[in-house]
Amino acid sequence: MIGEQATPIYICGVIGNEQAMIVNKCLTGPFKNRYDLATAPIFAETPLSDAVSQITQTQTGLATVIAKQLGTVQFHLPGLASLGMPTTMINIFYLLEPVGGQLITERPAYTQALSAGAARVPLTALNWGNSSPAVMQAKRFLMTGAFPVADQPIAAYQVLKDPCF
Repeated sequence: MIGEQATPIYICGVIGNEQAMIVNKCLTGPFKNRYDLATAPIFAETPLSDAVSQITQTQTGLATVIAKQLGTVQFHLPGLASLGMPTTMINIFYLLEPVGGQLITERPAYTQALSAGAARVPLTALNWGNSSPAVMQAKRFLMTGAFPVADQPIAAYQVLKDPCF
Protein backbone atom coordinates (compact mmCIF):
# COMPACT_ATOMS: atom_id res chain seq x y z
CA MET A 1 0.00 0.00 0.00
CA ILE A 2 1.31 3.44 -0.90
CA GLY A 3 0.52 6.19 1.56
CA GLU A 4 0.85 9.96 1.54
CA GLN A 5 4.23 11.19 0.37
CA ALA A 6 6.24 12.58 3.28
CA THR A 7 9.52 13.31 1.48
CA PRO A 8 9.35 15.96 -1.25
CA ILE A 9 10.43 14.73 -4.69
CA TYR A 10 11.57 17.32 -7.23
CA ILE A 11 12.72 17.46 -10.82
CA CYS A 12 15.71 19.66 -11.65
CA GLY A 13 16.79 21.00 -15.03
CA VAL A 14 20.52 21.42 -15.62
CA ILE A 15 21.60 23.71 -18.48
CA GLY A 16 25.30 24.30 -18.82
CA ASN A 17 28.72 23.18 -19.90
CA GLU A 18 32.21 22.89 -18.40
CA GLN A 19 32.43 26.71 -18.08
CA ALA A 20 29.02 28.01 -16.93
CA MET A 21 25.51 27.04 -15.84
CA ILE A 22 22.06 28.64 -16.05
CA VAL A 23 20.75 29.18 -12.51
CA ASN A 24 17.82 30.97 -10.87
CA LYS A 25 18.13 33.67 -8.24
CA CYS A 26 15.85 31.99 -5.69
CA LEU A 27 13.53 34.16 -3.54
CA THR A 28 11.66 31.55 -1.47
CA GLY A 29 12.02 28.33 0.51
CA PRO A 30 15.15 26.69 1.86
CA PHE A 31 17.31 28.04 -0.99
CA LYS A 32 16.15 31.65 -0.59
CA ASN A 33 18.80 34.19 -1.62
CA ARG A 34 20.95 31.53 -3.31
CA TYR A 35 21.37 30.27 -6.83
CA ASP A 36 19.17 27.26 -7.56
CA LEU A 37 18.28 25.10 -10.54
CA ALA A 38 14.97 25.22 -12.37
CA THR A 39 13.11 22.94 -9.96
CA ALA A 40 9.55 21.80 -9.35
CA PRO A 41 7.77 19.21 -7.23
CA ILE A 42 6.60 16.09 -9.01
CA PHE A 43 2.90 15.53 -9.57
CA ALA A 44 1.65 12.13 -10.72
CA GLU A 45 -0.56 13.65 -13.44
CA THR A 46 2.34 15.23 -15.38
CA PRO A 47 5.03 13.24 -17.19
CA LEU A 48 8.48 14.05 -15.80
CA SER A 49 9.80 15.06 -19.22
CA ASP A 50 6.97 17.57 -19.67
CA ALA A 51 7.32 18.92 -16.13
CA VAL A 52 11.07 19.57 -16.34
CA SER A 53 10.72 21.33 -19.69
CA GLN A 54 7.76 23.44 -18.48
CA ILE A 55 9.37 24.55 -15.22
CA THR A 56 12.65 25.34 -16.95
CA GLN A 57 10.90 27.55 -19.49
CA THR A 58 8.85 29.25 -16.77
CA GLN A 59 11.85 29.91 -14.52
CA THR A 60 14.54 30.68 -17.11
CA GLY A 61 12.70 31.69 -20.28
CA LEU A 62 14.51 28.99 -22.27
CA ALA A 63 12.79 26.28 -24.29
CA THR A 64 14.69 23.02 -23.85
CA VAL A 65 14.83 19.38 -24.82
CA ILE A 66 16.09 16.61 -22.58
CA ALA A 67 19.59 15.41 -23.43
CA LYS A 68 19.48 12.74 -20.71
CA GLN A 69 18.42 11.92 -17.19
CA LEU A 70 21.48 12.25 -14.96
CA GLY A 71 20.27 10.48 -11.84
CA THR A 72 18.53 10.86 -8.51
CA VAL A 73 20.02 12.20 -5.28
CA GLN A 74 18.58 12.39 -1.79
CA PHE A 75 19.73 15.43 0.17
CA HIS A 76 19.53 15.51 3.99
CA LEU A 77 19.50 19.03 5.45
CA PRO A 78 18.91 18.72 9.21
CA GLY A 79 19.48 22.47 9.65
CA LEU A 80 16.08 23.11 8.07
CA ALA A 81 14.16 21.36 10.88
CA SER A 82 14.20 24.44 13.12
CA LEU A 83 12.56 26.42 10.29
CA GLY A 84 9.75 23.88 9.89
CA MET A 85 10.95 22.90 6.41
CA PRO A 86 11.45 19.38 5.08
CA THR A 87 14.88 18.05 5.98
CA THR A 88 15.02 15.45 3.21
CA MET A 89 14.56 16.13 -0.50
CA ILE A 90 14.82 13.73 -3.40
CA ASN A 91 15.89 15.37 -6.65
CA ILE A 92 15.76 13.84 -10.12
CA PHE A 93 18.21 15.64 -12.40
CA TYR A 94 17.87 16.12 -16.17
CA LEU A 95 20.53 17.53 -18.48
CA LEU A 96 18.76 19.92 -20.84
CA GLU A 97 19.72 21.47 -24.16
CA PRO A 98 18.31 24.94 -24.95
CA VAL A 99 16.48 25.13 -28.27
CA GLY A 100 14.95 28.61 -28.10
CA GLY A 101 13.61 31.36 -25.91
CA GLN A 102 15.39 34.21 -24.16
CA LEU A 103 16.93 34.15 -20.70
CA ILE A 104 14.76 35.95 -18.13
CA THR A 105 17.37 37.99 -16.23
CA GLU A 106 15.03 39.90 -13.89
CA ARG A 107 11.95 39.07 -11.86
CA PRO A 108 8.88 39.44 -14.07
CA ALA A 109 6.80 42.40 -12.86
CA TYR A 110 3.51 40.72 -13.79
CA THR A 111 3.75 37.73 -11.45
CA GLN A 112 4.62 36.52 -7.98
CA ALA A 113 7.76 34.92 -9.37
CA LEU A 114 9.74 32.56 -7.16
CA SER A 115 13.03 33.89 -8.48
CA ALA A 116 14.63 37.25 -9.25
CA GLY A 117 15.37 35.95 -12.73
CA ALA A 118 17.95 33.61 -14.15
CA ALA A 119 21.64 34.05 -14.92
CA ARG A 120 24.46 32.32 -16.75
CA VAL A 121 27.10 31.99 -14.00
CA PRO A 122 30.67 30.70 -14.41
CA LEU A 123 31.09 27.38 -12.58
CA THR A 124 34.05 28.86 -10.70
CA ALA A 125 31.69 31.44 -9.13
CA LEU A 126 29.24 28.81 -7.79
CA ASN A 127 30.01 27.57 -4.26
CA TRP A 128 28.39 26.27 -1.06
CA GLY A 129 28.04 29.85 0.22
CA ASN A 130 25.89 31.05 -2.68
CA SER A 131 24.28 27.94 -4.18
CA SER A 132 21.76 25.23 -3.36
CA PRO A 133 22.90 21.61 -2.97
CA ALA A 134 21.29 20.86 -6.35
CA VAL A 135 23.46 23.50 -8.05
CA MET A 136 26.56 22.02 -6.43
CA GLN A 137 25.57 18.53 -7.64
CA ALA A 138 25.06 19.87 -11.17
CA LYS A 139 28.36 21.76 -11.02
CA ARG A 140 30.17 18.53 -10.11
CA PHE A 141 28.63 16.81 -13.12
CA LEU A 142 29.45 19.64 -15.54
CA MET A 143 33.06 19.84 -14.34
CA THR A 144 33.83 16.12 -14.13
CA GLY A 145 31.19 14.21 -16.07
CA ALA A 146 30.52 12.17 -12.90
CA PHE A 147 27.12 12.10 -11.21
CA PRO A 148 27.36 10.39 -7.79
CA VAL A 149 23.94 9.25 -6.57
CA ALA A 150 24.80 8.50 -2.93
CA ASP A 151 22.71 10.22 -0.26
CA GLN A 152 24.21 13.57 0.64
CA PRO A 153 24.02 14.77 4.24
CA ILE A 154 24.61 18.52 4.49
CA ALA A 155 24.90 19.25 8.20
CA ALA A 156 25.84 22.96 8.23
CA TYR A 157 23.31 24.33 5.74
CA GLN A 158 21.60 27.67 6.50
CA VAL A 159 18.92 29.76 4.80
CA LEU A 160 20.50 33.11 3.90
CA LYS A 161 18.97 36.39 5.10
CA ASP A 162 20.46 38.46 2.27
CA PRO A 163 20.82 37.69 -1.45
CA CYS A 164 24.24 36.51 -2.57
CA PHE A 165 23.62 37.10 -6.28
